Amino acid sequence: MRHITHILLTVAVALCGTAARSTPCMLPKATAAHFCRLLVCDGEGNISPISSYIRSHQTSPSDSLTQEQMFTTYVFNYDGWKTLRIFPHNAAGTVSWYAATDTLPAGMEAEHRKYIREVFLHLLPEIEAANWQTVDAYIDRMLQYQTTFGAPQHPSTPSLWPAVAIIAILTLLLLTAFAKSSS
Repeated sequence: MRHITHILLTVAVALCGTAARSTPCMLPKATAAHFCRLLVCDGEGNISPISSYIRSHQTSPSDSLTQEQMFTTYVFNYDGWKTLRIFPHNAAGTVSWYAATDTLPAGMEAEHRKYIREVFLHLLPEIEAANWQTVDAYIDRMLQYQTTFGAPQHPSTPSLWPAVAIIAILTLLLLTAFAKSSS
């Protein structure tokens, strides 16, 4: 699987190379890392932060660029955003993930359809203009969208704090009782 991913990435970059902008936009390290906090669905149903995904599927970073910068260069300069499944949709308790160019479910609300279709179209000019504060604000909204509409697929685990507090109190009582009995 890993070799196939490398081959597909190489072919995609080669094919998209002619369609690339004349001067590729390079995100600063912090902004690229911020973008790579977004969750992505890998097509096999696995959901993970982009940073984890690229670390397990890409080669090591270059001398001057981080893996996140290399990945975001592909995403924003070679139209890689068109197939990046980062938009969750929760229908009847089932979360499905979509890319901006995927066929979206007919039952999806119009505002969600519009957001999924247009967010990158608004983000790209901000990147080209190097408006990094605005770019980070867009990424924050994308992270918020994922948090709001990509409900956890696993039941939450109960908090351990009540049990820890009870054990601490019992231990304190036992130590106090032991100290009084040995005096």
